[in-house]
Amino acid sequence: MAKTTTLYIEDAAIKVLVNNGKKVEKWASAPLEAGLVIDGLIQDETKVSEEIKSLFSREKIPTGRVIAAMSGLKSIFRIISLPAVPKNILDEAIKNEANRVIPTPMDQNYLSYQVLPSAQGEVKVFIVAHPKNTTDSVIKTINKAGLRLEVLDIAPLALCRCANLEKVIIVSNWLDNVDIAVIIGRIPEVIRSLSLPVESQSVAERISTIAEELNRTITFYNSSHAESPLDESVPVLVSGELANEQDSWSSLLDELSNQISSLPSPFIAGEGFDPSVYIVNMGMALRALPSGTEHQNSLININAMPGFYKPKGTSLASILVPTVIVLLVGGLVWGWFYIDDMKQKNNVLEPQVQEQEATLIQKRAELSALNSQIAETQKSLDATDPVVTALNDMLWDMYQGREAITGDYKAIYNLHSSNIALSTIDFDGESITVTGYGLTKTAVLEYAGILRGSNRWLEVVVISMDKILTEDPNMPIYSFNFLLK
Repeated sequence: MAKTTTLYIEDAAIKVLVNNGKKVEKWASAPLEAGLVIDGLIQDETKVSEEIKSLFSREKIPTGRVIAAMSGLKSIFRIISLPAVPKNILDEAIKNEANRVIPTPMDQNYLSYQVLPSAQGEVKVFIVAHPKNTTDSVIKTINKAGLRLEVLDIAPLALCRCANLEKVIIVSNWLDNVDIAVIIGRIPEVIRSLSLPVESQSVAERISTIAEELNRTITFYNSSHAESPLDESVPVLVSGELANEQDSWSSLLDELSNQISSLPSPFIAGEGFDPSVYIVNMGMALRALPSGTEHQNSLININAMPGFYKPKGTSLASILVPTVIVLLVGGLVWGWFYIDDMKQKNNVLEPQVQEQEATLIQKRAELSALNSQIAETQKSLDATDPVVTALNDMLWDMYQGREAITGDYKAIYNLHSSNIALSTIDFDGESITVTGYGLTKTAVLEYAGILRGSNRWLEVVVISMDKILTEDPNMPIYSFNFLLK
């Protein structure tokens, strides 16, 4: 059975696992400096890619095809139902319904989906809207590391795949990331991914917060499934750091009486392997294994990698040019033997044969010229391929840049309060300068703080803030100049 290498880039570490079937052959992790990855978004793709290269080299893991997962933070999971529609318009119908049910702007997300088994006359679809910036940063970082990304998974979906139960609740946390999933009929009906303020919370406080989120998730599910609510018969499986906090399990359930236990490892491994650390990697690896009748793992196997990142197919020219050459050469050979045979059979036709030979020589010359033209055309095609690729990359970068700047302008405008008046917003290619007026000094500083809190910019600097007297000396206004990097 072929080996599979899985890669998970978390905020604080890189985790790699190599399995052969259901046997773990190698596992390794490497810590990341604080700030290199924030809520799944890679801030420095070059540094993180170098860390990946170093880990693979240090652990002697072959570079090549990998399955990777991105964080589920800011991703939105839904199950939609559509009337049965022709296959040629199904994709458009799904996109239209996603625009309706997804609460965040779709131009900031990629849409991935999987059609589910459905009753006659309807189409049920599992959809996920995942942020473009996070998705792009993970794919580009893996490419920079010299790896070939085969499948891009999403962490909570990989986690759901590890539960070999038809109906179950999963709770997993690692540092400040928490994933909660409700699986019914092998399909994740509800998935919540959130980030906790770890630095300001004790272990007991974090457990209490997770318990509140678990209770909120169950309440949400029951409110939308009043005919079949979750009851105490549904087991709760925990993973990650929670797996090692058995004393806290009772507080996690609060007033619930469901049976709780650790999410069992779906793989066999050697001594020293902690399955709770690599549970997402194992969930990714499961998608590459054949499913049997005894399996009740999640049915969702979405590949969240956008189509334009996938390997390009064979070009039409590379097929047509050799085909044309073969056909022409084949025709020439057949003609030559035909004429030679006629010469031997009937010398009376010698003049006609000579005429045919003359014609053949002419055709040879024409064929030679045609072959030269084909060769030159092929060279031109080969020469233009890098140009086309470069232009496509340039257009994509321009599109991404436009989307980012448009988003920045919208955020700057939408985040200002009624106490702030904006004068100018200028972008110089690297940073944005914002000028305006505030009714109070506090209003100006609060606006700067809100811009910092949005996490859209690496740095928000107050360049100047000047007091300006008005007709009423007791009511001055304040001009300001911000620099957003």
